[in-house]
Amino acid sequence: MFLLVRNENMPKNTSKIALDILKVLAVAGIVAVAATSPYFLLNLSKALRKKDDYLSKEYEPNKISKTLLRLKQSKMVVVGKGDYGYSLELSEKGKKKFQKLCLKSLEIKRTKKWDGLWRVVIFDIPEKLKIGRSALRDMIKRLGFYQLQKSVWVLPYDCEKEIQLLSDAFGITEFVNYLEVKRIKDDQKLKENFNF
Repeated sequence: MFLLVRNENMPKNTSKIALDILKVLAVAGIVAVAATSPYFLLNLSKALRKKDDYLSKEYEPNKISKTLLRLKQSKMVVVGKGDYGYSLELSEKGKKKFQKLCLKSLEIKRTKKWDGLWRVVIFDIPEKLKIGRSALRDMIKRLGFYQLQKSVWVLPYDCEKEIQLLSDAFGITEFVNYLEVKRIKDDQKLKENFNF
């Protein structure tokens, strides 16, 4: 789960709902609806709510559609119209702004009960991308991962979307792998580290 806070890089009228919408679009990519109605923003709002539980519980479609209009006007999102309906995605400006925000406030949801799966992030990032490698390492340390080996980090909580977002943001996606495993040999230190 992403937790976002207001940031000075965003337009002053950017609200929590706007940041939540940017988060959903960053994860989902393009959201499309088959509609030719003039109420396409409302239809896109409903499609966005289906993509994310939090968004669907927190906000009404009308509030989402008004926010989408503001995001469109500030060129943070792009609304496209095709033969079969409308699509919505982050603009390049929106992606850059969101990544800056996300990197400062990214957190991973800790569940009360462990599901028995270890999330393992492994990477082999070339020297020419050492800035991205260092940035990823710093972020996963901050997020509470346990270092199992030099480029092998473990966490017991679901974090695939967050790792994908970080990899994309640092331009190192092809060098980062995410695994979910049931068993790690001699995982007692891991269990102690995460209080299991």
